[in-house]
Amino acid sequence: MKKFKQLKDILKYAYFLAGLNPYKFYTALKRFYFYYQQRQFSPEEILLYNLVSTTDCCQYKKNIYSNEEYLSIQKKLNPAQYRHLTESKIEFDKLCQREGIPTAKVFFYLERQAQSANSNLESKYQSLFSTLEDGNYLAKPSKGTHGQGIWTFTKNQERFQVNSTAMSLPQFCQYAVQICKNSDYLIQERIHQHQQIETFAPSKALQTLRFNTLIEKGECKILFCEFRRAGQDRVTDNFNTGKGGSTIWTVNLADGQLIRGYKVHQSGYGSQIITPNSELNTDNAVMPCWQETLALVEKAALAFLPLKTIGWDVAITNSGPILMEANSFFDPINFMTDYNKEDIYQQLIAQV
Repeated sequence: MKKFKQLKDILKYAYFLAGLNPYKFYTALKRFYFYYQQRQFSPEEILLYNLVSTTDCCQYKKNIYSNEEYLSIQKKLNPAQYRHLTESKIEFDKLCQREGIPTAKVFFYLERQAQSANSNLESKYQSLFSTLEDGNYLAKPSKGTHGQGIWTFTKNQERFQVNSTAMSLPQFCQYAVQICKNSDYLIQERIHQHQQIETFAPSKALQTLRFNTLIEKGECKILFCEFRRAGQDRVTDNFNTGKGGSTIWTVNLADGQLIRGYKVHQSGYGSQIITPNSELNTDNAVMPCWQETLALVEKAALAFLPLKTIGWDVAITNSGPILMEANSFFDPINFMTDYNKEDIYQQLIAQV
């Protein structure tokens, strides 16, 4: 079924790019099928990275990798019996606590239960949520990806607010039962970014760094790092193919300075390079607490062995860096021209 849908998407996207011109349609279809069949790119990836283009206007086209190509390596480097340490946020939190790795404080877990138990569940939720002090909180699915399913709320004098809607405790728990019916959730403190980041990238969302590491001969090697700039009015900073105006920025590993950014072209395919001066109103955007951040990532990478290659989401707060999330499977950095993507790919291959 999935393959049939993808083939339909190939026809749809080829028509989108070529229109009614038979030659252009045939050329686009041929290129789509090559990347889909030979390189395992999804139709969405082919369109996003502008792989159908006959020109070399995209510098990254020469050494670009599909998610499936990366996935096949990651499965070999990260043993299946240990992947729950990153893919379950509950297990991730427990391991961080044991290893003394700073992360967002988790107050309690909400376990998914059958809908027939709603009344008992609402009573249980009331007991849990009533223990929270006034403040800002975040609810996160235990096994969510790409920022999906995350929602925030505020508690103030026994009243709860979600977006602009204020609720009593019973009303809020009814709402939470419906929201959390399809997944286990963590209720954790809402983290705010360092004031230095706020000066060049102000946002209501928590904007994080994504590090990707590889364990080589027992030592941690940072393959690359990017800063994720959230789009306007977004709750999360996940790039999500650039929807909502999100951008990603290359970070200099030596000093934490943002080098250049990338956003999806307004046409919906291909990327545009943006500079700190034009987008961040400064040509000297530097991440604070940089050496402490590198040390945190290296400590975490060794603590999560035998998983050998992991993607880390790190937030830098006024109190220092903390680990927000980890993923055994991460996407290649296809947009970025600042890293040698072929070299990164070969380093991963060498450890298989």
